[in-house]
Amino acid sequence: MEYLLVGTIVKTVGLKGEVKIYPSTHFRDSRFKVGNHVFLLDENGQKYKTLTIKKHNKIGEMDQVIFEEISSIEEAQLFVRKDLFVEKDRSFLKKDTYFFDDLTGCDVYFDNQKYIGKVIKVEEFSSYATLRVSTEKDKSVLIPFVNAFIKDVDIDEKKIIVNFIEGLV
Repeated sequence: MEYLLVGTIVKTVGLKGEVKIYPSTHFRDSRFKVGNHVFLLDENGQKYKTLTIKKHNKIGEMDQVIFEEISSIEEAQLFVRKDLFVEKDRSFLKKDTYFFDDLTGCDVYFDNQKYIGKVIKVEEFSSYATLRVSTEKDKSVLIPFVNAFIKDVDIDEKKIIVNFIEGLV
């Protein structure tokens, strides 16, 4: 099973086990919906604790959550600085959208088949996502992940084709 990081518990709130979460997902309302499950993973990436969302509130850029399995501040403190995951489900995505971690590691080519490099990170700016690509010359280039630049994405083949634009790289 593959998992996606959706947030990190950063602190406790109150005495009854409520926690504050720094989210790392664009789908906060869906991921932290009452009744949904999130998982804590062990050092080997195996699921070791399942938590059920009992209550969720968005507080600015953070989320406050009460889990059914946690009923005291002492229990909640055990999970501070722990990452929360969900099972990866690509059916959740709309056409031509991708999980950022699926893009990471993809080889990037111009449409003339010239190799550019490998995606090492997806940067997120206010208007669009950008691929940070490490080139063979140990440089890093940024390629906007927008239709004007991206011609094709093949997640199964781990390959991204970008339109050749003079001066891009």
